[in-house]
Amino acid sequence: MDEPAIGTRGDAAAPLRLSGTVQRLQRTVELLNPGGRHGGRVEFAVYRFDLDRRRLALYVPLAPAGPATPPLAEGDRVELLAQRYRDNARGDAQRAEGGAVVALRNLEDGAAYACHSAFRWLAMDIAPVGYTPRMLRASLWWTLALSLLACAAIPGFGFAIGASTPWQRTLADVAALVGLIDAAIWLPVAVLQLRWRLGRPTRRQRYTEQAYVALGFGSPLDPAPGLIEL
Repeated sequence: MDEPAIGTRGDAAAPLRLSGTVQRLQRTVELLNPGGRHGGRVEFAVYRFDLDRRRLALYVPLAPAGPATPPLAEGDRVELLAQRYRDNARGDAQRAEGGAVVALRNLEDGAAYACHSAFRWLAMDIAPVGYTPRMLRASLWWTLALSLLACAAIPGFGFAIGASTPWQRTLADVAALVGLIDAAIWLPVAVLQLRWRLGRPTRRQRYTEQAYVALGFGSPLDPAPGLIEL
């Protein structure tokens, strides 16, 4: 099957819904975002394969962020959504590909995968959100833990070296600075998430919702049980 899966315009921004048997499967490890706007480089296992006369790529974060077992094997029967790359931003490895996998269901074992992390960096006309609400919650906990560690470590270091400033004042100054940094990072995120939950999604959030519905994955705000977010 080879047809637009979302929207009615039939343009290059509409993903394709494909199904068939995985053929000519190849796995490589690649770094995304060297010097990009999101900071450090991230390693992905990239599964390239033929499906329904197209060459596709599935980007999977390496463990511990990714799944423990490979999502694909040669000969697996799958159904998926794939999004074309933006023509003017393709790399050499992407020129021969039909697009990147957005969502995939492996019919051999029933495993379901929704792709997000790679779309923080891949050049697409439209793509799913780079962070799901579940991913954001995990990131928030890490941010809070690091913030508390900073609030404890810096005054403790000052006390250990005998700094003249009282540790209580140092703690207050550090806590205020950390709070401002956290607010600058998370307030815009919170506003976008709130708008989404109130039924006012951005274009990418709406695209993500439609991709989930197309393969029966529930909603990004309430994903189906067992869904693996990559």
